[in-house]
Amino acid sequence: MYHPYSKQQPMQYMPQQQDVRQPSPQQQQPPATSSLSSSSQSCRYDSSLGLLTKKFIALLRSSAHGDLDLNRAASQLKVQKRRIYDITNVLEGIRLIEKNTKNHVRWIGNAAVNAANETTNDNIMTTTTPSSLSASTNELEQRLAYLRNYNQTLENEQNHLNIFKQQIDQEIERVLKNNASYCYLTMDDIDRFEVIMAAQQEALVVVNAPYDTDIEVHQVKNATPTKKKADIAEA
Repeated sequence: MYHPYSKQQPMQYMPQQQDVRQPSPQQQQPPATSSLSSSSQSCRYDSSLGLLTKKFIALLRSSAHGDLDLNRAASQLKVQKRRIYDITNVLEGIRLIEKNTKNHVRWIGNAAVNAANETTNDNIMTTTTPSSLSASTNELEQRLAYLRNYNQTLENEQNHLNIFKQQIDQEIERVLKNNASYCYLTMDDIDRFEVIMAAQQEALVVVNAPYDTDIEVHQVKNATPTKKKADIAEA
């Protein structure tokens, strides 16, 4: 303790110097903001591209005969055409599509999937690990989903053709009914047919029968009965 009348010099307070070391350049960590930002952008790009690829494949499979116009695809998906090219380059590389004509691609996944299924079957015979079985199950489920979509496309096309055929049959029936009075042959018509048939070495058979009658004609050469449908209009 210091007394004010003491001859001893007061002790001076010397502040201790703290050892503050600057981190070396090797210890300084670079900011991770830019790397995280680029990584998140890459993830978002991959996610959007994957979703766009699924939409493109669905549009391609739903198109008629598996042929798709890339201009129409870009318009319907509302993306730039270069994004469509990114997808087609990948799908063509794994042999799921092929270029049909200019700006047109065609789905050829059947052959590729069949080859993949054959390879999968071989792998199942050689290895029966849980991971291989899970991968095979996923491939079979994808194959089943594709076949269902393809079958639905064929059914829709068949329904369209049936409707079109029904319209044509109704039109033919209408024309025949409206012109029934003109459905006859004159002797001059028969004479002309005889000349034509003789030149072609064919036989002419005239039958008076109701409309939509089935007849059997035995050919002279090999005597094989042939069943033919007579196109005869009602009188």
